[in-house]
Amino acid sequence: MSIKEGKLSDKEQKLVDECKILMPERFRATATDDRILQFIEIVIADINVIPPLSGFNAHSLPDVIRPVVRFGVSMYAEIFQQMRSTLDDFEWSDQGVTVRIDQTAKINVSLANMSHIYERMIINYKKTQIFNAGASLGTPRFNTALGQFLKIALGTSFLWNSP
Repeated sequence: MSIKEGKLSDKEQKLVDECKILMPERFRATATDDRILQFIEIVIADINVIPPLSGFNAHSLPDVIRPVVRFGVSMYAEIFQQMRSTLDDFEWSDQGVTVRIDQTAKINVSLANMSHIYERMIINYKKTQIFNAGASLGTPRFNTALGQFLKIALGTSFLWNSP
């Protein structure tokens, strides 16, 4: 957030507006921009903690990862919608007649599929960042006696092009 409390910067507002497009309508109608920004920060934190570590925030987020953030915010919104739906679920039984309202089971299937896709999106992005992380022990930079010893002792563990 910008220096003025409660006012989003232009970059934050653009990201919030982009995320609103994918959010469930029922959730979007009640969520404030500040709340959506909190979801964005949670998703960015997810991205930052997966190795190789990064230090993104709403201002420094690369354009290539913005779709992942939008998808992650949508997924977190669905999680909170599922949590709210559990309050509406109920079961009633009287003399052999049973009425059961269970919305969470259907949402859970969708959520499981979304979380798998979300994790794969982050991991695929992070795989592209590995090559920016530096040299391995098998590269010419580490062809010292120690590097050679480790390469022989540990096998292909430190080679980038190993299968």
